[in-house]
Amino acid sequence: MPGIEIMYNLETVFESITHFALKDPRQTELGRSIVKNGIYMIAELGFEEMNFKKLGKAIGSPEASIYRYFENKHKYLLYIMAMYWGMIDQHCEKIIQSNVSHEEKLHAILDLLCTSPDIAYGQEKIPGEVIYAIVVGESAKTFMTKHVDTDNNHGAFRTLKSTTSHIAELLSEYSPDYLFPKALASTIIEMSLYHRYFSKHLPSMTDIGKHESIVDDLKQWIIGLLGATRITRGDDSQILRISL
Repeated sequence: MPGIEIMYNLETVFESITHFALKDPRQTELGRSIVKNGIYMIAELGFEEMNFKKLGKAIGSPEASIYRYFENKHKYLLYIMAMYWGMIDQHCEKIIQSNVSHEEKLHAILDLLCTSPDIAYGQEKIPGEVIYAIVVGESAKTFMTKHVDTDNNHGAFRTLKSTTSHIAELLSEYSPDYLFPKALASTIIEMSLYHRYFSKHLPSMTDIGKHESIVDDLKQWIIGLLGATRITRGDDSQILRISL
């Protein structure tokens, strides 16, 4: 991210998501292997096809040993997503606090949402493109459930909501009169994920990836959306024009 130096500390993220696990997986070699190899397995097979029996076989450990760390694979997915959004949230916070223009901050956040940095887990790094593939394809399965309210009350989406708030904060700073910064922030997050998925699997539903690269098309489209956003001031309205 040009002009912005990003440093983040995942320790604080992990401290906030350990309640999704029955036992902190970072504390043992087996636990770290469960998290790392499970991420690769979901990226390859998909969440529906991944299960703890297959994961146990892949890491050479009994299926029962995985249940000592995670109650079920839904909790496992919540752990992964909370870890990812915790990292993104820290990046967003640093971007907002950086001493650059609002335009540079917006560009940096769009870059962040459209491409994922690597994640340090133990002594290894999980490639950003691997965990990002899971976020694109599987994130909706964490909250499109009958028990979403219970999960939310237990803090399952705290890091995602914090990311949304940080983006909304930047939008509000740039345009204090805009009435829907959180709605726009959450829409930008969804667009960055869903239209990448559409481009790959349901291409007739999107134009993304048909002009430049998927990342460039996403950024151009989102910037265009920001530029066409209306601000309402009583009976008057004007176009919010963001020159990026």
